[in-house]
Amino acid sequence: MYFIKPGQEVGAIRAESPVNSSLRGCTQRKALAMNKQTRFTPTSPWRERLLRLSNDAAWGEHFAYWFGKVTGGLQLRLEKLRPSSEIPWTPLRRPIAQATVAIITTGGVHLCADRPFELRTDASFRAIPRSSSSADLCITHEHYDRRDALRDLNLVFPLERLLELEAEGIVGRVADVHYGFGFTQDPRDLLAPGRKVGRLLAQAQVDLVILVPA
Repeated sequence: MYFIKPGQEVGAIRAESPVNSSLRGCTQRKALAMNKQTRFTPTSPWRERLLRLSNDAAWGEHFAYWFGKVTGGLQLRLEKLRPSSEIPWTPLRRPIAQATVAIITTGGVHLCADRPFELRTDASFRAIPRSSSSADLCITHEHYDRRDALRDLNLVFPLERLLELEAEGIVGRVADVHYGFGFTQDPRDLLAPGRKVGRLLAQAQVDLVILVPA
């Protein structure tokens, strides 16, 4: 199974793509009602302001970049996640035009009918059928500015773009099931569910996975 990340080009595919589509916010913290005006996940107003500053102001964007780089580096230095060996990269075994492709997102995307992620930390995952429309999907996440995702769900879950590539014959087939994760404080908690998703993808004979972070 081959993985690509946003910004990485593989053949005719680039792992980023915009579209105009609608997205509903979702419930969280014991099924709180979503805000019907903004359609965002209910969260702290102060957190929402900080997230928007990181997008709307140049200094906020620089600070967010610096903060993420510093905290990420500290996390690695503290060896919170300890790989036991080299990453087992897998070469793509067939042309993209013959490959089955799936999506894994960590942007908190899930079916609105499913149980929302816990906002504080949640290492579980949600299955998302290929038949899902933007109107079927919600976002439960409070660690990034979701306004762009509200306007364009494909920024964090590019299923519609992938289906278009399938129709054009650029990819062989879009997988029947895709997977969404929420925010997780400790990356070690993702090891077990990540392996389970890997097994599910292998059983579905998926050849290529597009990883889409928030």
